[in-house]
Parts: sequence; structure tokens; C-alpha cells
Amino acid sequence: MIKIFSYTNYRLFLKDKYAQLKETNCAFSYRFFSKQCGYSSPNFLKLVMENKRNLSLKSIETFSIFFKFTKKEKEYFKKIVLFNQAKTSKEKQTYAIAIMQSSIFQRLHPLGRDQFEYYSKWYFVAIRELLATKKIKLDAHTIGKLLTPCISTREAQLALDVLLRLGLIKRRDNRYVLTQDLVTTGDEVSSVAIANHHREMFKLASDSIDNIKRELRDISGVTVGLDGESITELKLMIQKFRKDVLALSEREKHKQCVYQVSIQMFPLSEVESNE
Repeated sequence: MIKIFSYTNYRLFLKDKYAQLKETNCAFSYRFFSKQCGYSSPNFLKLVMENKRNLSLKSIETFSIFFKFTKKEKEYFKKIVLFNQAKTSKEKQTYAIAIMQSSIFQRLHPLGRDQFEYYSKWYFVAIRELLATKKIKLDAHTIGKLLTPCISTREAQLALDVLLRLGLIKRRDNRYVLTQDLVTTGDEVSSVAIANHHREMFKLASDSIDNIKRELRDISGVTVGLDGESITELKLMIQKFRKDVLALSEREKHKQCVYQVSIQMFPLSEVESNE
């Protein structure tokens, strides 16, 4: 059985649900669905599935009735629809938090909130890397003071608890050490936090101009004109550089501090289509 609570993208749910209904009832079709739900367009469901049409609050109610959702299923379906159709990062984050508050979502995605927290706060990632630079015992209070800018003991302890639950660090001989596990962005709900992570890092980069000595930082940029092929080539160059930075860090045996290396590439004028 296809359960709505296993999804955070309602369009994927609709695609899977359509395939299931089609398999169990050969008479089921897009036209049949529209007729049963009162839509004038025979392909309305198909257009929604293909991200060419959105659902209104009225349509959310109509779909819920057709799929015979329970009250909790209907509430969850509404949340993921609003989440997927949100136009701003702030809206998306609001609905993401609402989804994670669902008790059934928490049961099916036990690490969902932790993954969200890991990416939504800049110091979660920084603390994990900090543990690789220090061979001494670090407690939450000391960690908080070592970061730039410093954070509270409570924030540091929260981060350590999340890192432990995600399996990214572990306790050994009364101290914290890194594991080899990698954190993924998880589902679409958790991935929303990445946008906030980038915003926080950009803010720290801006603050570093005034707060960090010039010899310890490099804030630079170039403004250039490009065509379509050059844009693609530049993106590949950035991707290679990012991999080179990671390889450099992995080779380093005596890490002394944690750095954030950010690379920005964005248009300052309208991008023309090649078509």
C-alpha cells in the first residue's frame, strides 16, 4: 500500500498512486479522475503530476475526498502540498517545520529533524570539523568558545547531541571523535535547511571583512561576461575546485583550525536563452 506519510513531495505521491490505481483497475484514467472530481480538464491530474498545475485549497479538499484520506492523512497532504508549492524560502521553511512536527512523520523519518538542524545552523558542520583538528578532550563549553564567532554552551551541546544521533561523531575515551559516516541532505524537507545554511555562511563571510585579519582570509571576486557554453564550463571548474579543496583537507594529517571555503557564481544581468 502506498502511504502518504512516506512522501514529502506530493507530486511523486500522485504519480505512484496513479500507477497503483491503474494497475488494480484498468478502467482508471486521467479522464476518469477528472470526471469523478468535477474538473473540466480531462488531464488535470496529469498536469499536476508534471508540475504544470498547482493545487488550490479547494483542490486539496477534492483530492483528499477522492483518495479517501483520514483526517490525519488529509492534514499531512495539505502540508506537503503547501510546502512543495511555496514561493519563498521563508514559506518553505515554515511548512517544512510543520511537516516535521507530524508524529507519524517523526516515526517514519526519525532523523529528519536532526538532518534539518544539521544544515540549518552553521556551527553544526563547523563543530564536526573542529573535532578533527583537536586531539584534546573538548566539552560543549570549550567548543563554544573556540568557534568564531563563539556560541553558547547550550548551542554547542545541542549540536553535539544531534551529531551523535546522526552517527557523525561518537564518544571514545570520554571524548568526541569523528566517524566515517557522511550526512546526506535527506528528503526534500531536510534539504530546505541548506538554503538557510548558505545564507548564514554568506553573512559570516561578510562579517569576516571587519572581524578577521586580512592575512587570515581571502574575500575576492571578479565580474565577467559569459555565454552559455562558458557558464557550463565555469560551473565545472568550480565543481573541480571544490573537490580539490576536499582532497586537500583529507590529506592533511595535522589540522589546526576550521575554514569555510565559499564560491559564489550568480548572474548580474538577465540570462538570455540559447533557443
